[in-house]
Amino acid sequence: MSKLSLTLAAIVAITAFSAVGCGNGQDRSAKTSSTAAMVSVDVTKAKQDLDQVARGLRNVRDASDSADLAKLYGDLKEPTGNLQGSLSEVQSTSERAVSAGTTQNDEWRMQANAFTDPQLRNASGKRQNDLRTAVDALAASNATLKTTGDAYMAQLGQSLKALDLDLTQQGLQVIKPSINRLIDDEAKLRDALTAVAEKGKAINGVINP
Repeated sequence: MSKLSLTLAAIVAITAFSAVGCGNGQDRSAKTSSTAAMVSVDVTKAKQDLDQVARGLRNVRDASDSADLAKLYGDLKEPTGNLQGSLSEVQSTSERAVSAGTTQNDEWRMQANAFTDPQLRNASGKRQNDLRTAVDALAASNATLKTTGDAYMAQLGQSLKALDLDLTQQGLQVIKPSINRLIDDEAKLRDALTAVAEKGKAINGVINP
């Protein structure tokens, strides 16, 4: 076979392959689905760390006059660091899921708009819009989590610093109002985490109904 014939054959093969698709849509869908699924896993870890922080806060609040303050401080400081890391991981994973979902949605819209069959175009467009709505909801919940989490961690960090500077019974009394606020605000952070997990699951609900 001549070089020209081989070239023409290759062009025909590539054109035919492009016409039927190369599975990129499935690849993008799988990436979005797997990343969104990881959001719930990371949220579970963050909630476990939050449980440890909440326990440490209650122990500080309820400390007796003879309590080992150094131990109370250490028992709160370690899970605080863990919570900071796990919250960052939730936010990072959520951002990746939003990015993957946005890329999939944009490609889906572009391809669906090119369909000449109006029923197919409309039906596919509705599914694409459902994905866009789910992705936007995760982005919004993740933004709320960041605001809530940043405020909580800032307050927690200041309380720990104050306790470290004055690790005495008098110092403990000084920070107790802050500790009480953190205990009260735990529910807000937990709710924000739950919302992110639910929105991640909703994306998978669209992709894999």
